[in-house]
Amino acid sequence: MSDSLYFTRSGLTKIREDIEKLEKRLQDLQSQTAIVAEVGGDQWHDNSAYESLVIDIRGVDRRLAELHRILNAAKLVEPPTNVDKVTIGTKVKIICDGEVAMWEIVGFGESEPDLNFIAYNTPLAAIIMGRCKGEIVKGKIAGCPVTIEVLEIARAFS
Repeated sequence: MSDSLYFTRSGLTKIREDIEKLEKRLQDLQSQTAIVAEVGGDQWHDNSAYESLVIDIRGVDRRLAELHRILNAAKLVEPPTNVDKVTIGTKVKIICDGEVAMWEIVGFGESEPDLNFIAYNTPLAAIIMGRCKGEIVKGKIAGCPVTIEVLEIARAFS
């Protein structure tokens, strides 16, 4: 993962909090290995609790490694000072194939469609990134052609 991943301040904070929680969870799981091995032996075929614990440790370790890779590629995006183009940190009102919608463009992995937050790298956001008010753009979402008009752009977060 060599490309930069862009985050809002809150998104970056959440990644760091997730890493902290997972590191604690990993320590808790690792501290149980001696007890579980002592009770039933450390051979997988003899001790299903030990096998399950090892699987849990590996899963947490993989997730931690992935979050560290993401954090190493992370770039903080400051709130925009100019809102003449759609960027991370802007709220944009659009018409997509006749339907009006309002979206806040957020950082990598920060999408929450139910709250109208979409990450800059989602198909819809990718189509409108860098566009100005009044622009009409055509693109594809899930293989279907769409026409989007940017109606309004405003600053979203501070």
